[in-house]
Amino acid sequence: MPGLRVLFVILIWQFTNISIVYSLQYAESLKALINLLDSQRSTPTVQESAAKGVLKRLLPSHVSSFDFKIIPQNICDGSSCFWIENYNKSSRNGPQIVIKGTTAVEIASGLHWYLKHFCGAHISWEKTGGVQIASIPESGSLPFIKDDGLVFKRPVPWNYYQNGQDSTPKAHIANRTVKKIMQPS
Repeated sequence: MPGLRVLFVILIWQFTNISIVYSLQYAESLKALINLLDSQRSTPTVQESAAKGVLKRLLPSHVSSFDFKIIPQNICDGSSCFWIENYNKSSRNGPQIVIKGTTAVEIASGLHWYLKHFCGAHISWEKTGGVQIASIPESGSLPFIKDDGLVFKRPVPWNYYQNGQDSTPKAHIANRTVKKIMQPS
């Protein structure tokens, strides 16, 4: 039986080494893909404008209450994040809340988080309640953030709006293509 135990240990050791090598190759491939996607990102001005467009469509009466800013990822230790803070507590006419994010998606996520947790709003698909924004105070009367603001770091490097699944034939081809890109060569 000692021979069987030795064989088992050798197999586990081999499998572990193969897994580590594969994991490192996968991590390098993923890093290369993320760098490629980052290089294709729109300018901060375009992204801030896109986030402002979301606010204009959702709450046109509150456009002047928020200020959006794109921040570099190094502000959040290299992670994707959003940061919510007060703009100027004494202002009732200009922006009250600043939402900063590493991308427009992060800014929109920060806006959603603020409206949900500070204003009691519910924004979702029609099937799950739809847009319920009656609880949001008037522009100029929004609740303030305590202290230095709130920072939320994402555990993943890239976030998408509506990161859903599709079962159409085109989606299967796209999924296979993505898998081929992600596989180490």
